[in-house]
Amino acid sequence: MNKKLNAVDIILLLLANGKTVGRIMMQKQVFLAYKEVLNEYSEDLLYYPDKFGPYSQLVDDSLKYLKSLSLIKVINRGEGHQTYILTFEGKRKAEEISKLLPNELIEKLKNQKASWDEWDSNGIFRYVYRNYPKYTINIESKGEGIKNE
Repeated sequence: MNKKLNAVDIILLLLANGKTVGRIMMQKQVFLAYKEVLNEYSEDLLYYPDKFGPYSQLVDDSLKYLKSLSLIKVINRGEGHQTYILTFEGKRKAEEISKLLPNELIEKLKNQKASWDEWDSNGIFRYVYRNYPKYTINIESKGEGIKNE
């Protein structure tokens, strides 16, 4: 693959494997996909430590961009609670991107996404805190059970 994946591509690939609930969960899932699955195929997503762990303005901007193109739908469920899903056109675009990657990589992303979807925000915070401490130095809330670890 000649072109490196960007934040838009990674979001589409993640959502091709199911919805993501919550802005923080979306940031963390893109971060983990970038770090643990797609790192050799991705451009730098410019993550930095923020009050809720790793944060990338590129991911937020990409979500707005994808919504403006009607490739994703954002369902608002109260303040700060959003669910992200692919539209029909978004699914087509995700399929195009996935064809550029090895099948094993797509399968690994699918399995990882299924695992991440089982975690609540405390679970994903805990995982990121333990495995990526340099991105957690500015965390305000590390989730229950993390502060004293």
